[in-house]
Amino acid sequence: MSAVGASQLGDESRARLAALADVLIPGGDGLPSAGDADVAGQWIDRALGANPDLVDTVVHVLTIAGAPEDVIADLRLHHRDVFDRFAFAVGGAYFMNTPVRRALGYPGTAPRRLPAAEGEAEYYLEDDILSPVISRGPVYRHVPA
Repeated sequence: MSAVGASQLGDESRARLAALADVLIPGGDGLPSAGDADVAGQWIDRALGANPDLVDTVVHVLTIAGAPEDVIADLRLHHRDVFDRFAFAVGGAYFMNTPVRRALGYPGTAPRRLPAAEGEAEYYLEDDILSPVISRGPVYRHVPA
């Protein structure tokens, strides 16, 4: 994670983020724009908290000078990987907003806590597929970003 976390974004950075996000998600048809949905506030903090590997990309995009429309267009045409990561962070923040999800009829990805059906666990374990994992023991492999 970057030394500059989402919670450390200042007012100027958040205003810039709102302007850039509004280019990506302008709103309409009863849905708010990204800025109106507070993407640059608590929602970007939550999105980047869930995906800390996106912090550097968001901070980088916020430092690019130019009109928001021009910055987004240039990223989309010439730096697609940066555009995709930035748009993913903004989109994630937007869809975390409960009123946005309600307006879309999207309940979110909350876990469904349904009880297992009778015999279900036994069915999935009958081939003993977990034994190799259990016998291997705990394994940790560092994967560089």
